[in-house]
Amino acid sequence: MDLWRLLRRDALRNIQPLMLLAVLAAALNLALLTSLNDALLALHDANELQRLLIVFLLSAFLWRMSQGWMMNAASKRLQAALAVLRVDLLRRALAADLPDTMAVGSSRLAQVAGPELQLLAQAVPTLVISFQSVAAIVLCLLYLASLSGAAVLIVLGFLVLGGVLIGRSVIRLELLSETIHEAEGALTERSEHILQTLRECKLNRRRAANALSDATACANALKQERHRFGAEYSHYFTISELTYYAALAGIIFLLPAVTTTDVATVVLSGHAAAFIAYPVITIVASYPSYLAAETAARSYLAVEAELKAPPPAKGPQKPAPAADFTGFSTLALDGAVFRHAGRDGVGSFTVGPVDLTVERGDIVFVTGHNGAGKSTLIHMLLGLYPIQRGSLAVDGAPVGPDSLAAYRDLFAVVFSDSHVTRQLYGALSTEDGFAEELLDLLEMSDKVALDGRAFTTVELSQGQKKRLALIAALLERKPVLVLDEWAADQSPYFRRKFYREILPWLKARGITVIAVTHDDAYFDAADVQLQVEQGGIRRIDPPVLAAPELQPLPTS
Repeated sequence: MDLWRLLRRDALRNIQPLMLLAVLAAALNLALLTSLNDALLALHDANELQRLLIVFLLSAFLWRMSQGWMMNAASKRLQAALAVLRVDLLRRALAADLPDTMAVGSSRLAQVAGPELQLLAQAVPTLVISFQSVAAIVLCLLYLASLSGAAVLIVLGFLVLGGVLIGRSVIRLELLSETIHEAEGALTERSEHILQTLRECKLNRRRAANALSDATACANALKQERHRFGAEYSHYFTISELTYYAALAGIIFLLPAVTTTDVATVVLSGHAAAFIAYPVITIVASYPSYLAAETAARSYLAVEAELKAPPPAKGPQKPAPAADFTGFSTLALDGAVFRHAGRDGVGSFTVGPVDLTVERGDIVFVTGHNGAGKSTLIHMLLGLYPIQRGSLAVDGAPVGPDSLAAYRDLFAVVFSDSHVTRQLYGALSTEDGFAEELLDLLEMSDKVALDGRAFTTVELSQGQKKRLALIAALLERKPVLVLDEWAADQSPYFRRKFYREILPWLKARGITVIAVTHDDAYFDAADVQLQVEQGGIRRIDPPVLAAPELQPLPTS
C-alpha cells in the first residue's frame, strides 16, 4: 500500500505511543459497554447502579482524554511529516537532472506537493480513528465471547460473509478512484489552457467554443465517474449496515435456536453486538478518504521515481571539498553529445558531437534557426543537460559529478522564458550601489527601486521584465553571463543600446557573455559567432564593426 510506504518514513516512525493510546481508547470503549451491560443486570440495586454510573462517567472522561491525546499526537506528527515531504520533493526536483524534472512538469510537481499531499492531511486522522475502531471491535468480540461462544461465532460468521461482499465493492471503488483521478487531471489541464489563453479565446470564437466543448466533455466524464463512485459507495455502505443488522438479528433469532441460553445472555450479547456498530461504521465511512489518500500517495511516489534523484541524506554530512573554478581561462565541450528522447522513443533529436571552447572575457553569439539545437547547446554548456558522450571541461580538465555544482556556480542566466520575482534570492549584495548603477544603465530607475533584497514591483511590460531579470542576474556577480534571446522583447532603441553599450560595458568588467541571438544586424558585436545547424556547430568569423567616421576638430 503506497500510503503506508509513504507515511512510514516519518509519520509512522516510532508509532508505539499512538498504538498504545489507540488501544487505551478501545479498552475504555469496552469499559463503557461493560458498565452499561452490568447496569442492565442491576436495575433493582440502587447502590450498584450508582457505582456503575460513576464507572461509566469516569470511563467516558478518560476515553475522551485518550482520544484527544491520540488525535493531537497524530496531527502533530502528520503535519511534521507533510512538511518534510513537501520540502523533500522540491529538494529532489533541484537535485534531479533537468530533463527528468522538465518531463514531470512544474504544474504536476505543484499539484502533488500541494493539493494531493493535503488529501493525506485530511485522511490520516480518520485512519488513526479507524485503527482505534479495529482495536475496539476486537475487544468487543472478546467480551462477546466471554458471554457466549455461540454468539461470537454467529457475529464472526456474518462479518466474514459481509467482508467478502464488501471486499468486492472495495476493488470496484479503488478502480473508480483511479479513473476519477485521471478525469480530474484531464479537466484541470483543459481549464488551465482556457485560463492561460483568455485573450486568444476572446479573439477567436471557434477556438473558445472548441476549448470550452473539450472542457465540458471532460467535466461530464468526471461527473459520470463520480456518480458511479457515489452509487458504488452507497452499495458498499449499505452492505456494511446490512452486515451489522444481520449479525444482530443472528444473535436474537439464531442464538436461542442453536444453544440453550437465557434472555439476559441474548440481551447482553445483542447489546455487545450493537456496540460494535459504531466502530464498524467509522471504518466504512473513512474508506473514501483512505482511497483519496492512497491515490495521492501513489502519485507522489510516481513523481519521486520519475525524478530519479537520490533521497536526501539523513543526519549531518561531512561536506565534500568544494571545487573552485572562479579563476578559469576556458570552458569547453569535448565531443559532447546529448539526445532528447522522444515520446515512446519516437522523434528523438540529438545535439553533437560538439567541440566548443569559450575563452574567458569573450562575447560569444550562438546563432541558428529555430529548432537547430541552440537552447540544448546552452543547457549542455551550463551543465544542466547531462553529457551522454564526451565531456564538459574547465581549462582542459573534465568536470565530474562532484564538481558539477561548483561549475554551475560560474553562470548567471536569463532564459527566454525567465520568471522574474521580486525577491533577489541569488544576489550577492545590494548595498554597494551596484544595483542602482544597473537600474540607471538599463533605464529602469523611474520604474523600479530596491526595497532591501527585493524589487518594489515586477508588474511591468515584457521587455522591462527582461531588463529586470538581467539586473537580477548581474547582481549575482558571476563571471559568465548567459542570455537566451534577451533582446527579442526590447524596442529597437534598447536593442541597439544593448549591443552597442551594454555588451561593451560588460566586457570591460571582465564578464564573459554567451548570448543566443537572431539579430544579424549586430553580429559584429561578438568576438565569436557559433552557428548551430541540425545539432552541430560551426564557427563563423563575425563581421568587423565599421570604424566611425572621423569628425573634424572644432576650430576656435
